[in-house]
Amino acid sequence: MNFRLIARHLGQFVIVLAAVMVICALLSLFWAYRGEADESWAFESLALCGLGGGLLGGIVLYTTRAVERRLGRRDAVFLVTMTWVVGALYAALPYWIWSSIGDPDVLEPSLRSFTSCFFEGMSGLTTTGATIIDDIEAMPKGLLVWRAMTQWIGGLGIVVLFVAILPSLGVGGKRLFMAESTGPSPVGLRPHIRETARILWFTYLVLTIGAFVAYAVLGMPIYEAGCQALTTVSTAGFSTRSGSFASFESSGIEWVAILFMFLSGVSFALYFRAIRRGWRALLHDTELRVYIGLLVLAVAISAAALMGRGTPIQLVDAEHFAPLEPTFWNSFRSAAFTVVSLQTTTGYCTADFDYWPRIAISVLLILGFVGGCAGSTAGGVKVIRAVISIRILRNNIEREHRPSVVRPLKIGRSLVESSVKIEVLSVLVAAFLSIFLGAGLLMMIEGASIDLKTALGASWAVALNIGPGFGQVGAIETYAAISPGGKWVLSGLMLMGRLEFFTVLVLLTKRFWSAD
Repeated sequence: MNFRLIARHLGQFVIVLAAVMVICALLSLFWAYRGEADESWAFESLALCGLGGGLLGGIVLYTTRAVERRLGRRDAVFLVTMTWVVGALYAALPYWIWSSIGDPDVLEPSLRSFTSCFFEGMSGLTTTGATIIDDIEAMPKGLLVWRAMTQWIGGLGIVVLFVAILPSLGVGGKRLFMAESTGPSPVGLRPHIRETARILWFTYLVLTIGAFVAYAVLGMPIYEAGCQALTTVSTAGFSTRSGSFASFESSGIEWVAILFMFLSGVSFALYFRAIRRGWRALLHDTELRVYIGLLVLAVAISAAALMGRGTPIQLVDAEHFAPLEPTFWNSFRSAAFTVVSLQTTTGYCTADFDYWPRIAISVLLILGFVGGCAGSTAGGVKVIRAVISIRILRNNIEREHRPSVVRPLKIGRSLVESSVKIEVLSVLVAAFLSIFLGAGLLMMIEGASIDLKTALGASWAVALNIGPGFGQVGAIETYAAISPGGKWVLSGLMLMGRLEFFTVLVLLTKRFWSAD
């Protein structure tokens, strides 16, 4: 394995993060100059980490300047995983240093351990959105911008960013792209993989700008509009307020969030295809039709359940806002926001879905597992895999009474090969096992302080990169009460879910390290 080349690319990545961190430090300095005293500590921590990371990355690049630039398959797999691990470690440093140098009376107590800071950093880069911060409004703006930026960078994929901007990757760029891309069979939009990555990032940027403008026009402060745009399009869910979108008290802002969460859950390749072939081409995409159908059906079921039960709809910021009456409009609005947020694995909340009827909670569990479309920023196992697995099941049921029938499995006009079928079913098995094993480990580590509902809810939420779970880690709670050991388990599940399990699991096999 070419460890020197891997170190070189990790050094380049740290430099990219350091540059973003310095920008956040300058914003903190601006706000400190305007009289916000707590920003001075944020500036110091961001500036120190940004300059230190840039220096360290520069040293690594200098010492590896003569390294052979050939990136093999094993190198790419290892580099993809280490990019997220190193990134999470680096992203955690500003939180940790800030909590060490600031006034203990005003600091967020949950950030005083490095484990908690690493959890927050990993949650950001994997776009999980699970947080350990109880009082978000008390955090300095500079750190909250950094928090949002980590999700935006991790949204479309750190590795896709590398392929887009680093010409030194060469042929290895395709290996990196294939190792990190989500979905059963990532396909390039253009002949050169670097051009594909640039198209994806341009689409990502356009959606982000659109969300920012829409939020600002509807009255959201510029700073918050920027942070919310970054975390909406990345389907990540870190908000600038403890009450998430309920705190803005605006149905218009909620509908803008619904729109951009939905758009970000669509495969970005489809947007390019629509531009080239016309928007009618979207109507022929099986995954998009199923994605829309699931959302419509889930919203209808959830809204009907909320109205049918007749009890008030609890909001996440219950201390400041009274529950909503379960009228048609309130039920529809709450159901639409929550369903889109959880299927796209964004994790924003307006209603406390822990109190929803069981049928609605069941729908949310299924949608969170399915997730968005392959090639989008959403998590989950992806809609196309759910479609393929259902069709495999249907064909096998038919074969029970018609064994002589051999029916090819097609998605649209494309034949699904046997290797893709195996990959799809393997991901589903890996997801289920990871969720249940993760819950079991949490029960062992936490002991009597956690119940089965919370353990399963937390494992489900982080392995699928959703964020809020159920029980003690529900819509109105954080992960601050989880022990350090539990946070490391959950951080590992976030990484596995973001890289769709096998890229991480292969590193645990003996054959990977013993291969020539």
